[in-house]
Amino acid sequence: MKSSMLSLLMSSISLISAVPVVAQGVFGSSSIDSCDDYVARAMSQVQMGTGCNFAGLRWSSNSADHMNWCKRASSHDRGEENSERQKALVNCRGDLGMIRIPNCYDYGSRARSQIELAKALGSGCSFRGERWNANLVQHMNWCNRTDTKAHELEDAARRKELAECKAVPAK
Repeated sequence: MKSSMLSLLMSSISLISAVPVVAQGVFGSSSIDSCDDYVARAMSQVQMGTGCNFAGLRWSSNSADHMNWCKRASSHDRGEENSERQKALVNCRGDLGMIRIPNCYDYGSRARSQIELAKALGSGCSFRGERWNANLVQHMNWCNRTDTKAHELEDAARRKELAECKAVPAK
């Protein structure tokens, strides 16, 4: 029990430390320290890009490819790669329906990447409600109180809203 509580605390701390990344700017040069976080974000972005015909290792649907690259990359390079995928997703997003989410850490990382993309899309869509709350600790708390099916439904609902949104061109 103590180890699971410690693990939850460490996950929450790493998510809390990530909150300023969202505030730095949508496509800022933010660092990603954790490879687990990087891979969760990458997989979420790859899934959102389904049907967009994105090519290259950046868009691999194999999480091991992202993990192998991440282990050789600096935290700054991880942030840059995340930003490049996000820039591409502003112009094309797909919706796959429900996808298995193995744990609350992955759920929180996915929520963060989706919220960052929503901010990058501009004011063309109204992303409202707790689903779009940038407080990642609240997402983690909700995840820890609900079952896996609820996590997958919420993730699918965010991706559906993102897929339906049309980006507003930058002025």
